[in-house]
Amino acid sequence: MTVNEAKKHYADNQFDRGSMGPKIQAVIEFIEGGGQTGLITNPENIGRALASETGTFIVK
Repeated sequence: MTVNEAKKHYADNQFDRGSMGPKIQAVIEFIEGGGQTGLITNPENIGRALASETGTFIVK
């Protein structure tokens, strides 16, 4: 999703504030600070996430 979509979903409380919410907020801040792409996944799935099989990508 784009950072604008992530911001809208975050504002609409679409992400659990105690779980996914802080991760989404961190990626939003990263991209707004100059980053291009953020990926949320767990270490066990990093390979699959980089192959776009799992995880949450947020792009500029």
